[in-house]
Amino acid sequence: WANELKDWLPDSLFDAHVHLGPPEVVGEISSERQQTGLTAFTHLILEEINDICASLFDGKRTAGMITFGFPLQEVNIEAANAYTAGLIRKHSHVKGFIFCNPGDVAGMVRDFREWEKAGVRFHGVKPYFDFLRKSNYETDWEELLPTALLEFMNGEELVMMLHTCRTGMGEPRVQEFIGDVVDRYPKIKIVFAHMGRYFRVEPTLKFLESDLLNCPSLHLEMSSATVPEVYERVLSRRELWDRLLFGTDLPFGLWTGVEQWSQATGPVFVTRNTAVTHPAWLRRFGIDPDRLTYNTYHVVKAVKDAMGKLRLDEVQSRALREKVFLSNAQRLFEQGCDDRSE
Repeated sequence: WANELKDWLPDSLFDAHVHLGPPEVVGEISSERQQTGLTAFTHLILEEINDICASLFDGKRTAGMITFGFPLQEVNIEAANAYTAGLIRKHSHVKGFIFCNPGDVAGMVRDFREWEKAGVRFHGVKPYFDFLRKSNYETDWEELLPTALLEFMNGEELVMMLHTCRTGMGEPRVQEFIGDVVDRYPKIKIVFAHMGRYFRVEPTLKFLESDLLNCPSLHLEMSSATVPEVYERVLSRRELWDRLLFGTDLPFGLWTGVEQWSQATGPVFVTRNTAVTHPAWLRRFGIDPDRLTYNTYHVVKAVKDAMGKLRLDEVQSRALREKVFLSNAQRLFEQGCDDRSE
């Protein structure tokens, strides 16, 4: 942070991916579920995240954040949404998204309307597979994004934070599905969490070259993505400079390591802890454990390295950094969707 990142980043940051929620909204988590990475963190409140960011991004100001709760099947969705609504009411820099169990869209709509009557309007929606009590890899796209949800969001012109199901946007069928969504529901802005889930790099690179990303309502949020080549591919397309968003996925961004994938291991997080428990991962992925730090630092370093290859002058470089780390996310909430580009 001190030697490579602090002076390079703009003074103000907009974090487009933050989990916030109090402990009392989380029910009992079984011992089996406790072994999964999804339940590694279950609660974090705004006051705690403020302290974390003051240390993690020392010298920087958090100008805004997209927040939602911890998307676990053990969470009381209405209570989690109530906490997010309270943040929206009290803090203008918080852009709160309502949880949606894709199996109960009517319940989400009812919650949305009740808070709207109370003077709070959610800025977006966070659907998630775990509310369906199914594995991400067993969830179909039609289950995750049912027609009722898409029709509601289009009518309200809301932003969607989309954690993709199956293996992510690298699948051609998925690109076809999302292409149909943006054609039929042009007033929804979609933010692909984790770059559309980039952990399989080669399919992700093909997605980043696809015509689908000509659509101006599609955005890329970069938490977890620590491979410079991914950002090189994004930045090679000038039209994507306005749609790349900085995000930390805090508190998960505090994991000291990087996400990797291989045929043998599947998606894994290589951290300081797993470096001890799974030393073979270090050899497989060529990782120096002494270089492992907070995941969000690895993300920023990857973007920095990719931008360095653009050979921009200082004025151009500063303008691009301001876009990615601040103004691109701000613009999500300042204008409607454009028509889809040809």
